[in-house]
Amino acid sequence: MKAPSNAFMKAVMTTCRDDRLPPLFLAGLVLVPAALIGSAHFAASQHAGMPMAMPETTLLLAQLDGKQVVGGSASSASGTGAFLLDPVQRTLTYRLTYQGLETGGASSIALRNFDKGGNGEAVRVLCGAETERCPDGASATISGRAEGGGRPLDNALIGEFDSGRVYVEIIGGAGKPEIRGQLGANGAMVMVTNYVANLAPAAGTESKGSGTAVVSETYLPGDKVSVFYAATVAGTSGAPTNAGLVAGAARAFATRTALPKLERKLSRDRESGGSLSGQYEVNGKARDALLATRLVPPTGGETGFVVTTPRFPNGELYGALVPVR
Repeated sequence: MKAPSNAFMKAVMTTCRDDRLPPLFLAGLVLVPAALIGSAHFAASQHAGMPMAMPETTLLLAQLDGKQVVGGSASSASGTGAFLLDPVQRTLTYRLTYQGLETGGASSIALRNFDKGGNGEAVRVLCGAETERCPDGASATISGRAEGGGRPLDNALIGEFDSGRVYVEIIGGAGKPEIRGQLGANGAMVMVTNYVANLAPAAGTESKGSGTAVVSETYLPGDKVSVFYAATVAGTSGAPTNAGLVAGAARAFATRTALPKLERKLSRDRESGGSLSGQYEVNGKARDALLATRLVPPTGGETGFVVTTPRFPNGELYGALVPVR
């Protein structure tokens, strides 16, 4: 497997729980779900004109909220998780940001194997139960290798991940499920460029926030490009107000590069953190097309993802968008 770049390794470092945990890394061909919870649309990277190859890794996105909890949850908390399944090495790494839990800190976070509408057994425990304690507080970012409890990562369990039967669920401080999100895979293969960003405090903000962001650009016939983005931020000075793409040395939010059709999920108190997502379509040949791939300066540099709050209208959190190759 091709080694990940240093930039990408920095982009997925653990930020809130345990520096000893291995960082989430992405390398090689990636299969991504094309239909996920809500309006999320992902697809797999495949070179045009080349025969389809089995991916080395599978990147799965989960968007968590109370509506997906079987039996119901009135919680306004939300979350975004990126999970990387390597079927050859039989490993599963992850990065998950959640915010606004209403019954105290998470008592456990686990992956379970049942499709929408039902409850299943734990196949991997990320924290809590008989593994490491979950972070204190209603909001946090955790990442590492999912090794605790559950079934061995054999062919049968890998098949359940690929068929969309696995979901992530957070049990709140009251001992009941508070938010949940399905990990769904889709076999449809199209041209796409995927990015992942580790959101950290922007320079000069002294923020305590963190977050996880994903951007996917799907290339359609007629030079059209469909862009999907999702992010969750936790521990910010206020609720997120906007998000945008920035290029080169300019790391401040700009109205002209604000991500369109943005939808927010905020916790009930609206005091800190939240989730953002949206999907829009542009003409890929237009000079002003809002695409991460188009914003990279000709002389080199990075494209970034910035999130604003009322206190920091120029951006409280920033993360370099690192492409999945």
